[in-house]
Amino acid sequence: ANMADASSVAGKSATTGKSGKTGASSKSKPRTKVQLTEHARNARLGRELLGHCVFLCIFCIVTIVPVDDPNIENFTYSMRSLFLQEDNLLFNNNATYAGPRFVDVVSVSDYWKWLKGPLLHAAYMTDWYRGDPWTVGDQGVITGHNIIVGTINVRQKRVRRATCVIPAQFKGAQELNDCIADYDASVEDKEAYGPFYTEPEWAAAFSFTSSWPQFTGELRAYNGGAYGLELPASACKTAGGADVACVQKASGMLYDLEMTGWIDHRTRAVMTELTLYNPPLNRFALVQAVLELPASGSVSPYVNVRTAKLIRYATTGDYAILGLEIALLLLVLFDIMEKVVFYRQYQLRLWSSGWDMFDVALHILYTIYLSLRLNAVLTFAALNFDPTLRMYYNFADAVYWHDVGEGTAAVLAWFLWLRLMKFLNELSWARIILQSLRKATGPLIGLFLVGFVLLLAFAHVGLLAFGTHIHDLRTFGAALSSTFRFLFAGMRYEEFRAAGLVLGPVYYIMFKVWMVLIMVRFAVAVLLDAYREVMDAQRNRWPLSFPPFEALAKDVAVWWEERQRRRAGKTSARPFGGAVAGSGVAHTLSGVSASVHSQDLKGAETQMAQLDAREMYEVLQNRVGDLQHHMDQRISNIEKIFVTTVAPLVETLDILVRQQTENAALTAVRANQ
Repeated sequence: ANMADASSVAGKSATTGKSGKTGASSKSKPRTKVQLTEHARNARLGRELLGHCVFLCIFCIVTIVPVDDPNIENFTYSMRSLFLQEDNLLFNNNATYAGPRFVDVVSVSDYWKWLKGPLLHAAYMTDWYRGDPWTVGDQGVITGHNIIVGTINVRQKRVRRATCVIPAQFKGAQELNDCIADYDASVEDKEAYGPFYTEPEWAAAFSFTSSWPQFTGELRAYNGGAYGLELPASACKTAGGADVACVQKASGMLYDLEMTGWIDHRTRAVMTELTLYNPPLNRFALVQAVLELPASGSVSPYVNVRTAKLIRYATTGDYAILGLEIALLLLVLFDIMEKVVFYRQYQLRLWSSGWDMFDVALHILYTIYLSLRLNAVLTFAALNFDPTLRMYYNFADAVYWHDVGEGTAAVLAWFLWLRLMKFLNELSWARIILQSLRKATGPLIGLFLVGFVLLLAFAHVGLLAFGTHIHDLRTFGAALSSTFRFLFAGMRYEEFRAAGLVLGPVYYIMFKVWMVLIMVRFAVAVLLDAYREVMDAQRNRWPLSFPPFEALAKDVAVWWEERQRRRAGKTSARPFGGAVAGSGVAHTLSGVSASVHSQDLKGAETQMAQLDAREMYEVLQNRVGDLQHHMDQRISNIEKIFVTTVAPLVETLDILVRQQTENAALTAVRANQ
């Protein structure tokens, strides 16, 4: 509640009394925010601060509590370590399933060894942490707690023959009878290949299936569809119906694929994927091992392990989080309604306030966040997941939308904390810092533009000169991000000198001089200069004042006083915040009755006069500051004129006087002689 209604009534009455008009013309002129009383403005800011603090606290509980557990990061690390990075020989007593780590794969042969060794060893064996000898088990449980859901699948992407141009000079070469380009959707191969006979376990691996989802490697992204194979999960049987260990059946399938040349020179990427579920944490882990085989002939292993809480509401705590999420939605709706009422009441335009536009952007971002969360839930529900059925489920899409929603929540959290600057700007101690940043905005934008142009130049030069030698400068995008990182750390002189004996040291020195010694110090100088100007303009530098809190405290005190009066029966109850009684008399927050209405009007007029005086004081203060700056310049000019003109003239006169005195003394001496 505020005093805007009372002040508007007072302003209209005063206008009618002075000009003799009805005040109808004042209604046609829309009021702006500066015409509101200072108390009304500060009281609204105080209410917004209180509501924002409540919203921020609830949002922190909703977003921090579900993930504030070190076991979640340990879950991700353990799955990455077990399948992709751990030395399998450390805990594997069975030499049949030994092999290299996935991150150490440097050839297709190593990849087959990893598939048939560490991967099968980790996916099908019994618990290893007890130190017991390894035995074959089909329980589908990894390290005691993690359950394999769905199936383990291996799929690849291929390209067609004759998909690149052979230069004329090499067309007659016998060694070059075919040219196969790097992977692209336009040259992707979708035809069946390999041995054309059917085996129930792995015959489909040589046929293209469009239902496989897309995936991403280190070098590029690969669209949907692939040549894929699903490894058995549990309850495996032979062709004759006899029970057999799934690890043996999977090993035999992989062996047959290797011997029939499933991976050849036209393969550009092979991806192994499995999904696990941890019941104590209620989280899924998607493990993807991508081996890229680009046209350059290199081998690039890429590890991707992501965890997600796809079953969001399962426990009592989860449903408590759901209740808080509903409270957040209600707070957003309440804030929207408050802004609509405020702008309609005072006939203001939304774009007249930058912070209110910022609030609208926050509302839109929150709506996007809710939409992404809902989309992740619906994507997982569309899978019709049944843990008792061992079949392939596309958890990758559900995990992807879960990650996008969490990323949007992170962006929203940043802007919610940034919104506190709106209220800190009213705090006298913080206003100095924010005013310094605003004053330095223009020079900093210019400085950042100059720095960005220089970064583009260094990235371009680095790509051309060292792109084939230095990994950080291998592409233009990587070079641009690396040059920005070089501002802080990671630029090694020996690496550049090895890439170019002359150009390498020159590039290193020029980058350090321009970007580190000059541009960074320019930024510091601009901030210090702006801070010095703000501090020079402040007369009382360190008084503590926070008008929104003071106005809100005053409104609460008046409300409490009126409440006590109503309890004592001294005054009749009336709406809080300034209302008009049935007789048309306006009431303010001062607590006066209708019998002293003239005093109310006089108080409102005094408040308006104080507002005008405060504005006039600010204008006069600015003009006094400009006049003082002008006088300082004039005094400085006078000093310069004195130093350049008067001082040499005085010095010349002094020399002449000394010469005349010496001549007179010399004449007197000669006369005496």
